[in-house]
Amino acid sequence: MKLCLVLLLGMGVGVSWAGGKWGMVDTNGTWRLPEKYEEVGEFRGDLKRSFTLPEFLPGVKGAKVRKWLKAEGDEVKGGQALAEVELTEPALPVESPISGMLVKIGVPAGGAAIPGSALGSVRNLGHVGMFEKKQFDVLCPGYGPNPGSATMVRWLKLEGDAVLKGEKIAEVRPKEAMAMLQAPGSGTLVKIEVKDGEEAKVGQAVAKMGIGRVPVKLGGEWFYADERGTRVTQDRYLEVGSMLGGMAPVRFGEKWGFVDGEGRLIPKATDGKKGKGFSLGLVEKAEFDLARKVRGGLAAVRVMDRWGYVAYQDGGIRMAISPRFLQARDFSEGLAAVEESEDAPLAEEGDVDKEVAEEEVKKPAGPAAWGYILPSGKLWGRLDFAEAGDFLDGRAAVRALGEGMPWVLIDSKIKARTTKNYGGLILLGEKRVAWRESGGWGLMDLQERVLEIRPGIKNQAGEGVGQDVLEAVGPFGDDRAPAKEPGGKWGYLDPEGKWAIPAKFERALVFHGGLAAAKEPGGKWGYLKPDGSWGLAPKYTKARAFTDGLAAVSEQGEVELGPEGTTGGVWE
Repeated sequence: MKLCLVLLLGMGVGVSWAGGKWGMVDTNGTWRLPEKYEEVGEFRGDLKRSFTLPEFLPGVKGAKVRKWLKAEGDEVKGGQALAEVELTEPALPVESPISGMLVKIGVPAGGAAIPGSALGSVRNLGHVGMFEKKQFDVLCPGYGPNPGSATMVRWLKLEGDAVLKGEKIAEVRPKEAMAMLQAPGSGTLVKIEVKDGEEAKVGQAVAKMGIGRVPVKLGGEWFYADERGTRVTQDRYLEVGSMLGGMAPVRFGEKWGFVDGEGRLIPKATDGKKGKGFSLGLVEKAEFDLARKVRGGLAAVRVMDRWGYVAYQDGGIRMAISPRFLQARDFSEGLAAVEESEDAPLAEEGDVDKEVAEEEVKKPAGPAAWGYILPSGKLWGRLDFAEAGDFLDGRAAVRALGEGMPWVLIDSKIKARTTKNYGGLILLGEKRVAWRESGGWGLMDLQERVLEIRPGIKNQAGEGVGQDVLEAVGPFGDDRAPAKEPGGKWGYLDPEGKWAIPAKFERALVFHGGLAAAKEPGGKWGYLKPDGSWGLAPKYTKARAFTDGLAAVSEQGEVELGPEGTTGGVWE
């Protein structure tokens, strides 16, 4: 069971602490998922944040929203009608039914026509058999569920002109053209941007949809639910990951695959063409030995003992970077750290924007080494590091090959940007870095300016020396980072190293969306605001961080500490 728990943490899915069922609350503390699940993962509501007015018909540049058929907060299904709209300034093209000659104009410019009625006729000038039709009517196009009359705007061809099948030969303007605005997916209508009676242009956002997905475990198996707890997948999975980039990794039996937002197993891409930044290769089915969630547009997958990356492209899964790495991290800021590859081509600077001729890189002598790759799969610099971290704020922490080598920060050109020797470096966001020389952790900026958490302790050169005093520190969110004092209590630092929220808690998680879970000494879990006041009073026996407006909590069972964050550890 321990192995499974560690894997779930890495996948972004929560661990089930013993005792009590899980549910989810929103930022107001309102229960959105009932307390009935054995485990609950990350909620992700970013599959669709807004949708725009589509181009209903060629030439239609906008529409007036006559009436919304759903209200904010209503649950809707994909393809369901949300609003009734009236098309404005529609000039619909009239196309020739066949190639031939326009022999008759039946409705002159300015005349009235009914959709489906004849406007004129085209004669076939080619070989016509004895029983074949020689002349075809040009019909007025339809433009809505209840079409009225239309006006002939103009004829683009005259009687006697040659025309081609499908060619635009006239334009009509409906007096009233109605259409329906449909939901882009199943979820909740969160906000209406264009009210009844207001006009919108094609491409303008007219509403926001909450199309969220959260993995939940019930009856020993995983499936996906929406933000109301409604089950959206019929299949049950043994293990799951978070829904990001429109897909999520799931395990069927011994193998992993990816499902879309509706829970359907995503098939291989439909063609074998080489897309920009992608190598050839297609995925047939759930065939990976391990798979991780999408980061930076790509998801890391393992095939036997090698790691590669896949992409969601053209409605299918494409092998973007073939499995050839001993280990692989997720993409961040356009680069991913990988360990060892005997056949990865070396990239040049021009590869950031376009592909260049590939140059083979020889396997380095000695132990396995880490380096960075581009989304094209090419090495961005050589394999020079014993350890390499993710990029954040344009920097990554690395340790060079060789025993006892210190940690340094590098930039995206793989050039060192620190001058001192550190026993550890962890990027925290907000252009702040946790650094270590002896037994504790300190805080500095990207220019190595030490932020004095305990000011006043100086060395002979007048430099602060008492700053590496934290037992642990986590990532910044909302200008606050959870930090643990040597005495064992947790609080929150601001970007200047000052205690914005005093260290007085037993546990403290990362701020997301203006709230952070914290546990009072000997008490329960609640959610703090950045000013240190309680946003949600401490009444939960267990709690996790908010993601996209929802957090997994429980009021059942005994109060539990849960896992404690460590510097550089998993904080999601």
